[in-house]
Amino acid sequence: MYDELSTSTQSAELPNDLISSVQRSLKILELLAQYSDGLNAKQISHLLELNLSTCYHLINTMRVSGYIIKDPDTLLFRLSGKIGYTVHGKASPAQLVKNLTPNVFNLKEATQETAYLSIWDGEEITIAVVAESPLSVRVRALEVGFCEANHATALGKAILAHLTEDQLDSFLSNHRMIEYTLNTITSIDEFKLNLKEMRQQDFYLDKEEYFPDVFCIGAPIFDARGEILASIAIALPGSRYYRFGEELIPKIVHAAKDATRMMSILGYGGHAW
Repeated sequence: MYDELSTSTQSAELPNDLISSVQRSLKILELLAQYSDGLNAKQISHLLELNLSTCYHLINTMRVSGYIIKDPDTLLFRLSGKIGYTVHGKASPAQLVKNLTPNVFNLKEATQETAYLSIWDGEEITIAVVAESPLSVRVRALEVGFCEANHATALGKAILAHLTEDQLDSFLSNHRMIEYTLNTITSIDEFKLNLKEMRQQDFYLDKEEYFPDVFCIGAPIFDARGEILASIAIALPGSRYYRFGEELIPKIVHAAKDATRMMSILGYGGHAW
């Protein structure tokens, strides 16, 4: 069926009022969609058989519009997060994970604790990245794909605290507040109060609420509009939390703010430059 449609489209007579620059721009976007790590202008020019000067002009136009970004690390051009917002009204989870994974591993190195990333897709909060530290505590259930117990983890709290009231109510009505330990909050009213109190600071805590003798410190990651995208956190045993917690908290907060800043640069929330 696809081949028939493709052949029919190619053989049909094209309108004579097509704007060539628009066609070329779309081809650049389609090409970059195939190369998630990015391409430089010469590569784009070669692959699409475009004049290099023309290629630069088209790329710069789409950079100003926010659809293409120049990766600050690789200096290659690639699609911005604005593409996902334009097409789906929200960020692409796969691209979000790809962009934030380095931040998680950087946090692991900075703290020497196992670091985690959870993403919010509009309905669920799911662990997407785990950067394990050989020196740290290991909570077996907290693995990639885990989407339970968000009322009992710093990862979950950091996201839930920044949902709208309707979103939060919907989430809590669809997820049981299971008592995992004696410290787990199972009352919706008490949980909302806990979130309200923690919103006054830049970080969120789970003090043995999911697993005995495991403490988590997390912080939220936002897009350019200030809407919640994800959360980043570390897990550590109580002995290290009480000894090093105060000096670790600023590192988690810095990691989250650095990730938020990068999300804005990459066009998440509609802005890119």
